Amino acid sequence: MEQRFPMEQGVLRCRQVGDRAELTMEVPGPGQGLYRGYVLGEGGQMDLGTLLPEGGGRRLHRTVPVAELRKRGCWPVTGGRAVLTYAFSGGSTQSGPRGWTGLDRPESCFPADPVLAQGAREGGRAFFFRRGDGVFCLAWPWDPRRPFPLVPAFCLAQVKNLGGRRYVVYHFTPEGRPFVEGTAAEG
Repeated sequence: MEQRFPMEQGVLRCRQVGDRAELTMEVPGPGQGLYRGYVLGEGGQMDLGTLLPEGGGRRLHRTVPVAELRKRGCWPVTGGRAVLTYAFSGGSTQSGPRGWTGLDRPESCFPADPVLAQGAREGGRAFFFRRGDGVFCLAWPWDPRRPFPLVPAFCLAQVKNLGGRRYVVYHFTPEGRPFVEGTAAEG
């Protein structure tokens, strides 16, 4: 049986076939740029990849093991979302990535770690996001001409497109330990 989950911009369809889930995300219209699709569950979200132009809209189709969705807190599926990751033109970056909160004092995220607190302070204004599993993320606008933010953990940084702009993104356990997204340290 196929389930249908309306999204802000389109729809996510999910159909279980044996021990796998077929996930199809469709967003009508040309859009403003490139979008990434995420499947959501009560315990987290999982990146499905970039939606590709197809039939006057954008579409993404993935077949994922149910065990992997369960491991990431996304089974049973509760919804989906498509996020603009690269704007073709314009786009305000003053407010930061959609869904992220501006943080003038990112050092406040590390009350028990003076080294990370100092590094966050030196990085200046950041953007904050907390996932459903308690993991939190910090992002600084990336400019190769400026000093790298949060130097004490630089080797764990990932440069990502968020809302059409590049950011240096760090992931932290609920206890404040940095890790690289997708590693065993997550869970």
